Amino acid sequence: MTEPSPPAQPRSVVTSTLLALVPLALAGLGVLFLKWNQPGDLTAPHQTAQPAGPVVGNDTPLATTPQEIQKMWALQDPPPVSTGFVGSAACRDCHAEIHDKYVRTGMGQSFGRIGEVAPLEQRADTGFQAAGRQYHIESSNGQTLHCEALTDDQPGAIYEQKVPIQYAMGSGHKGRSYLFEQGGALFMSPISWYAEGDRFDLSPGYKPEQGDRFERRITSRCLSCHVGQVNAVPGRLDHVGSPAFHELSIGCERCHGPGERHVALHQGDWQAGQTDPIVNPSRLEPELREAVCNQCHLLGADEIPRYQRSDYDFRPGMYLSEVWSLFLEPAITNVDGTPRAVSQVEQMRDSRCFRVSNGKLGCVSCHDPHASVPEAEAESYYRNRCLECHSQQGCALPEPQRAVKNDSCIACHMPRVGDNDIPHVSQTNHAIPRSVDVELTPISRSRRQAELFQDGPLLPKPDVQRARGIAAAKQAELKQNDELAGTALQMLEPVVAANPLDTAATAALARCYQLIGRFRDAGPIWRDVVAGDPNNEEALLTMAQILQQTGQWKESLDFLEAFLKLNEWPAHAHGMKAQLCERLGELDTALQAAEIAFQRDPTRKTAYIWLEQSCLKAGRTADAERYRLLRERLERALPETQSSSPPGEQATTPNPTATDAGNRGQP
Repeated sequence: MTEPSPPAQPRSVVTSTLLALVPLALAGLGVLFLKWNQPGDLTAPHQTAQPAGPVVGNDTPLATTPQEIQKMWALQDPPPVSTGFVGSAACRDCHAEIHDKYVRTGMGQSFGRIGEVAPLEQRADTGFQAAGRQYHIESSNGQTLHCEALTDDQPGAIYEQKVPIQYAMGSGHKGRSYLFEQGGALFMSPISWYAEGDRFDLSPGYKPEQGDRFERRITSRCLSCHVGQVNAVPGRLDHVGSPAFHELSIGCERCHGPGERHVALHQGDWQAGQTDPIVNPSRLEPELREAVCNQCHLLGADEIPRYQRSDYDFRPGMYLSEVWSLFLEPAITNVDGTPRAVSQVEQMRDSRCFRVSNGKLGCVSCHDPHASVPEAEAESYYRNRCLECHSQQGCALPEPQRAVKNDSCIACHMPRVGDNDIPHVSQTNHAIPRSVDVELTPISRSRRQAELFQDGPLLPKPDVQRARGIAAAKQAELKQNDELAGTALQMLEPVVAANPLDTAATAALARCYQLIGRFRDAGPIWRDVVAGDPNNEEALLTMAQILQQTGQWKESLDFLEAFLKLNEWPAHAHGMKAQLCERLGELDTALQAAEIAFQRDPTRKTAYIWLEQSCLKAGRTADAERYRLLRERLERALPETQSSSPPGEQATTPNPTATDAGNRGQP
């Protein structure tokens, strides 16, 4: 079924600060050079200026015409990736021993359905308190429910929300998190289990007081590392089909590539001159070999898919930089000296062992990807791995001192250390210090800013500038920094001008204009994003918010309805719908939307206000009084910052007579 999209909107002849080249250029109909505006008062006439030039170096000539911009900043479409996945079960016919060992590893148990995964958590206390709320897990009618409740000194809970959980993510070696699906979108529960301490607690990074709760979206990048094969929907970011997954845990093809042709060849479909397309990572050159592991184990400060690439496009035999522009943190440690989470690759690359090995040392030098090392054998196993390089020059400590630690190399050179990014979890120091007492600091010179990871041919300048611009835009939004937004704009404007179909760069450009208050410039850009990608949730919701803020409620509702057809779970979208419908006089629909917002997120003060006022208008005085009392209890139990409204959802009392959009300002 094709999802309807908002009515097509007429485009202005000159789209402020958007594209220096319109899509017609791609069809060979010519290039239109549009105006580029400097920041200024939105009520003042726009000033014409030249488009921003490149910022990759002072020696790069400025491009001043549309043709020069197109030539200098055009991005190239990537080659197609191989297809033909068959699943790990097909590999077992010929590789039973390896297959059966592998499925018992962490990767082989990375993801699964609730009720099918090993019940590692069954002895843990299923209840805990955090952020002023109570959490527990219960079973009902064959479902596993994750529950959040808020209580006070009065009888009965202020609220209790229960959400059915469908998937467990994580092998259980360190812990598990839990997911549920709503309309093809996946969300994370605020409850996770941690192996260290055998306890349930808040999921990593969760801050319920900031609205995370049951609305944290699981992205394609998360799934690309934790799931064997996702049934992704083309043209739908972070969306899965039905069934959601073709293979649950990480399988053989993640490291060896699609196996369909390999299986066919070995079943007799072999012709002269053909080569087996299956990949053996150990036979690849070092950078390509390491890329197989790095696709999931090298997570930097930011990862930006290259132009026309998705998070599911990596194949063994490719460089990492063919799929992602990945930025490394300036340092591999936190402020207190402890290592950041998932920084093992960066730690190893900073070690002396790695730097003097000329590519010989890598992940598989110490780790067997097909089997887990029993804990009782770990010390001797890794000692033997170390001696493969250090047999001539072994440990300098006297034997009695070595015996104290069972002659273990890893006890001194790869000790377990605390990890601040993930509570209750430790990790192994991969910087391989000479002594356990040496602080974990980078051996190489510390970087002042995030560094673009490079593991293949140098990226073309347009790709580098695009990546840096998108990364700067993200940081500007995160830090609410106008100066960073200006830097991002300077980098993104020529790239977007030359590549009008680049949705990611265009959206980043629009976010920067919004951040510096140039909404009149951002709006047309978001319209063009929707025109080129009607399923872009961010663009649809942002357009709805911009139109709401300018009093264009009917059109705002059209965009919001299109968003809700794609993602109907977020509470704030239903709260926003309640406001818009009330403004338009659709009171019954407004009440229904407010009730959904309340059910999805009962911590939102605005939902209580809307329900109270709507019930009063409907003559349901008892219900109105109930919502009023609950709201007052909520406000006493949670600080104001924990029950505030997101952008686009105002905490104002509905006005039953306010239906004339022309007589009001911001709704």
